[in-house]
Amino acid sequence: MVLARRQKLMPDKVKFRRGFKKEASAYAKEFREELGIKSSEPLCPWQLAEHLAIPIVPLSEFQNEFPEEVGYLTKKDTKSFSAVTVFDGTRRLIVHNDAHGLLRQASNVSHELSHGILQHKPDKFLNEYGCRNFNQEYENEANWLGPALLISEEAALYIVKTGMTIDEAVEYYRVSKEVINMRINVTGARKRISSR
Repeated sequence: MVLARRQKLMPDKVKFRRGFKKEASAYAKEFREELGIKSSEPLCPWQLAEHLAIPIVPLSEFQNEFPEEVGYLTKKDTKSFSAVTVFDGTRRLIVHNDAHGLLRQASNVSHELSHGILQHKPDKFLNEYGCRNFNQEYENEANWLGPALLISEEAALYIVKTGMTIDEAVEYYRVSKEVINMRINVTGARKRISSR
């Protein structure tokens, strides 16, 4: 589940299992190949979801069934819900808050797709105290893979190599400035391009 009030895209000093970052880069490249797009080109999370046969349902579709709840999450407190994966046996379905801007929706959906790609198992939604229960390792992995899907290592290098501004990259890749900056930083794109 995407946490609504993240101060950073990735907390400092997160430890991942050995080889995870390389695996994430491989997924970003592999899915682009499967979708017939270059490794540096934009990846649409809705297109990837269709490719992976993971349905995506906007929260607003539940407006008639749950008008008060949906109204609260889409109008009054839009920050309290971003997206969630719902399970039916081994099948997954993503429900996302379509009241968010499109760039945020892309991050929300790619985060949830990451849980599916990594085959994260469902947890009990609430703990014994009624608080949200989540697996921190799963969340950290999805927080890394989601942005890596949107801005592959090759895309980060392309942005820097071509001299694209962050605003131009936002327009081209249809993701937030935060995601672009994070991926340029964690891939070391500026240093790698300047050393060539």
